[in-house]
Amino acid sequence: MPTRYYLAAIWLVFLVRGAFYCNLIPLWEGFDEWGHYAFVEHLRLHPGTLPRTTDGVTEEIRQSVQTAPIRHGASDPMTLFEAQQPPLYYWILSVPNRIWIGADISTRVHRLRLFSVLIASLTIPLAWLSALKLFSSRALAVSVCALIAAMPAVMIDIARIGNESVAIALGSWLILLLLRRNTPALGVALGLGLLTKAYFLVFIPILILRRRIYSLAVALAIGGWWYWRNFRLTGTWTAEVLDVAATRMGWAAKLAAVAKMNWLRVLDVTLWTHIWTGAWSFLTVRSSMYRVFELVFAVLAIMVVLALLRRPIGQFKVKLGMLISLEALFALAIAYQALSIFVAKNRSFGVGWYFYALIVDEALLLASGMSGSY
Repeated sequence: MPTRYYLAAIWLVFLVRGAFYCNLIPLWEGFDEWGHYAFVEHLRLHPGTLPRTTDGVTEEIRQSVQTAPIRHGASDPMTLFEAQQPPLYYWILSVPNRIWIGADISTRVHRLRLFSVLIASLTIPLAWLSALKLFSSRALAVSVCALIAAMPAVMIDIARIGNESVAIALGSWLILLLLRRNTPALGVALGLGLLTKAYFLVFIPILILRRRIYSLAVALAIGGWWYWRNFRLTGTWTAEVLDVAATRMGWAAKLAAVAKMNWLRVLDVTLWTHIWTGAWSFLTVRSSMYRVFELVFAVLAIMVVLALLRRPIGQFKVKLGMLISLEALFALAIAYQALSIFVAKNRSFGVGWYFYALIVDEALLLASGMSGSY
């Protein structure tokens, strides 16, 4: 059977699984879903403006959240705290939201969930192209796509209204472009990423090291205004509420927190929130199940690093090194966020689901370790 049929089947499985989770997860049970939807609604009601974190939500959203079986992070008065996020995802969803405004709120949310899954599904063909570029093997490319489609926690993350769906697709596109040479679209992809999530800032050092200054200039021309706006309004580049709170306490407090934090706890939480995290009412499974996957990942990571050290200098080694470097830079970004969380809330916590923006990167590294194709 031609491999394109396998690719189409995997893509379909991804979409079917995503649709299943969209129906399975009750209204507002997705992480901070009502806050993300409030951003989308603000753009419909106030076109041409961006919300502030102090703005209130609509009465329709407030009543819907307060009558839900379980309320999470929805203190009254409810404010639009997700205004801290860059606007691209919300601009995109504001278009179908206007079209479907005649439907009740639960129907609109369900449809926008499906739309988000559709966007995130672009990861499958992008992963296929990336794997072909790295391995030059159709069989391994199919395996990489199947691995992504089978990851359980990814569906929890994208089967809701939330900007991770666009971030995953853009992150996958960036990995493909970085694996290629002479890609004018690199700056556009990063610029759109910067307008989706602040963690796309970690790609900037890669562009600098690869001397892609023109691409970096394009990216900053597209998305730089958002970060300058954040700095003027909050004194931070990200405008993330915990980063703002920690920064207001001063850099001395952050430096002191480095020695006080339980970094092993941060690592552990980051790993299990990356392996599998449920929605609000079903956050985790038994800890022993996470340990099994953590051990597997550790073994594969060692295999990849050893293979990288053994292999003579060549294009494959350079590309594999770039993929590992991205994971390391992303880990540093998560560590910085964990530091802000500790300073603001005195909790040692790491957010592992953000790593799904590098899902193609991770799948390629796992495939390298499992196949021994170095």
